[in-house]
Order: sequence, then C-alpha cells, then structure tokens
Amino acid sequence: MSGPITLYENFRALFYTPFYLTFEIGAFEAEGVSVVMGESDTPGEGAKASLERDDAISWGGPMRVLHFHDKDPTSDLVCFCEVVGGDPFHIIGNKPNPAFKLTDLLDVRFGNFIEAVTPWLCLQEDLRREGINPADLSRFDGNTVPENMEAFKAGKLDAVQVLEPYAEMLLREGGHLWFEASARGPCAYTSYYARRQILDDRSDELQAMTNAMAKTLVWVHSHSAIELAEVVSPYFPDFDIDLMTPALERYKQGGIWNTTPMLNVQGIERLRAGLLSGGLISREIPYDEIADMRFVK
Repeated sequence: MSGPITLYENFRALFYTPFYLTFEIGAFEAEGVSVVMGESDTPGEGAKASLERDDAISWGGPMRVLHFHDKDPTSDLVCFCEVVGGDPFHIIGNKPNPAFKLTDLLDVRFGNFIEAVTPWLCLQEDLRREGINPADLSRFDGNTVPENMEAFKAGKLDAVQVLEPYAEMLLREGGHLWFEASARGPCAYTSYYARRQILDDRSDELQAMTNAMAKTLVWVHSHSAIELAEVVSPYFPDFDIDLMTPALERYKQGGIWNTTPMLNVQGIERLRAGLLSGGLISREIPYDEIADMRFVK
C-alpha cells in the first residue's frame, strides 16, 4: 500500500489560507486521502522534492513550473489544481492617494518585495503596459519586508509592496492603500504541482486532493473572514485574529481565491507576460505544456 502524500508548503503566508484550511476542516480525510504537510525552509524546496520523490507534491507559483520548462522543455512538472488566481500584493503609500495611478510611482521612493520574484515581475509588467520603464523608478530592491516596513515608518521610503497582514499593520499605523494588484484580473499565483508521472501513478489520491480543494474553496467563499481567521490562527501564532480578519476580508473582496481548481488560461498568460518582460523566461511556454487539469470536474 502507498504511504501518505507529502504536500510541501512553499512558505508561510496568509494568502495561502485555503491550503491550511484543507487540513483544518478535514477536507482530505473526507475524501479518503492521507496527506501530511511538509515544511520548506525556503521557497522552491517543495518543487525540488516534487521532482525527486514519488510521494511528494508542492504548492507554489506556476512561475516556478514555467521557469523549469523554460530551462528544460522536457520537464514533466505540471500544475494540476489552482487555488490562488489573483495577485495578493498591495502597494501601501505614505499619504492619501485615492486616484492612484501607476505613474505616481515615478515620483516616490519605492521598496518592492524581494523574498520571491513573482510580485515584482508582475508589477513591472503592469508598469510597462502603462508606458513606464521600470528602470525609471526610484526603487529600493535590497530590503526584506520587515526592513521595508521600518524604512517606510521612518520616512525613508514613500511606498512599499507588501502582502497581508503586513499591509494591514501599515494601514493601522497611518499608511494608505494605493494599489491592490488583484485589480489587474486573473494572474496565476498558486497551484498544486507535481510530475506527470505522479499524476499517473497516484491518480486516485491526487483526484481526491483536488476534490478536497474544490470543496475547501466552496467553504472559503461561504464563510466570513473572521471564521477563516479563527480556523487558520494556529498557523500564525504571531498574528491576532483581530489583525488577520480585515486582511482576509481584503483578500476575499479582491477575489484572489479561485471558485474552482481550474487553472485559468488568462491568468497563465498574464503571469507569463511578466516573466517574459522581466527576463525570467525566454519563450512563450504553452498552457498545455505546464498544466494538466484532468482532475478538475
């Protein structure tokens, strides 16, 4: 008998809430599949495990799958269940700007997110589509999120690119919400991925995992932000439910979480455009090369 599937976490983040919920609401057990969580010290470790092991899959950005295929068109790593189909990052500014335009970033000192490449690559594509050369920004790209937050509060940066609940923290300390990247529309951000061989060899289990996520997404959209916060709070011991609730509500209102596990073609195309213009990949990798939606009903 096969052992449990190890599902590797990419890194700990509030926008991954549906992934934690599958464990907490018993979605896997209800589908009769044994899944254990594997933690990654750095983003990408789960992808490495997925390539090397017969019992491991990962959640993470389709960016990584596109990157693997750009380097090796014969790679059999594929996305098979999308969960986060919108960009979860925000730009917080130091003054009210209800009519914010991306061109406003030309006039400020801006700190972008550096812990992963996708947030900046997608944003720089937004800039290009508005006729802005990203190189023209006064951009500080050497700070971690805590360092950017400190610089922002000290008046050394005018705007920062952050995820929740750090955006909520800054808003409570006088920051202003300038831009929600989810407003650009579909942008493939997080899915399950594994080798096609595992999809073949353990199809019943991966079908059950996809079914479990489909039901979890229904749960996400039928429950309040405070209910989500209460259920996932064990994963975020440093954050109060009072802090997480408005952050999760912002994500719900922004529509970052899918209603079904289908990997959105438009979302992949939008992500791919950012990776191409940002130089991470060098060719227009077809959807069918990196996606296998056999388990989505």
